Amino acid sequence: MSVEKATFTWHYYFMALGALLAMLAGTLGAWGGVVSGLAFAIVSHPRLRFQGLGRFVFLVLFAVIYVFSFPDPQVVREMMAS
Repeated sequence: MSVEKATFTWHYYFMALGALLAMLAGTLGAWGGVVSGLAFAIVSHPRLRFQGLGRFVFLVLFAVIYVFSFPDPQVVREMMAS
């Protein structure tokens, strides 16, 4: 039985990056960052029939949402100090 093996492509790196972004946002309680990180990972999945410019636009959109989802630096400092 010969089973076709999926090739290791950029999709898997982006899925791992999305998971890491979600975990980082979770440590600070930035729930918008968690959601956008997980969405980044899901949209990057290679079996998804969502390709081309549409996928790229959503990846950029989720990355921008992720950047702006964190609280102010002063709030982060107070969270880390306590």
